[in-house]
Amino acid sequence: MTCPTCPKRKSYSAAEAEVLVREQLALEPILADEAAVSARLAICNTCPSLTAEHTCAHCGCFIQFRASLPYKRCPDPDGDRWQQV
Repeated sequence: MTCPTCPKRKSYSAAEAEVLVREQLALEPILADEAAVSARLAICNTCPSLTAEHTCAHCGCFIQFRASLPYKRCPDPDGDRWQQV
């Protein structure tokens, strides 16, 4: 999956995505707790909009990154799948 906002339109492997997410999360001052992240990721992993096992087709985010930010919501246009988390 390519990032829809990236000017290079690059596809990332799971390993590349993991490194990028880790680097970016190191810059974030507040992260969601592990239980919330795990619950969110479990929901993402069953979503038909998950691509390349790590990217949301709705927003282009790596799911590990988006799920780790407490202020983010699921971008599914049919409704926030994370509501119950």
